[in-house]
Amino acid sequence: MKEDLIHVILNGFGEAIHRDTTIAQLVERREEYDVGLIVELNNKFIFPQDYGKTVVKEGDKLEFINPDFGG
Repeated sequence: MKEDLIHVILNGFGEAIHRDTTIAQLVERREEYDVGLIVELNNKFIFPQDYGKTVVKEGDKLEFINPDFGG
């Protein structure tokens, strides 16, 4: 149902997702398997242990950052 969707900004692009989606669900949906993944929610770092309990809300801004370690 349309009312079950919310709109967020993910890596600079608008995206419609289901209400009550957690960061863990978004990470899985986007197939972000990099162990070094950094997630920011509204410009605040989210600890990996909090992904499953952090619910995304209407208008939130998320950044999935894959740092390039090495040289």
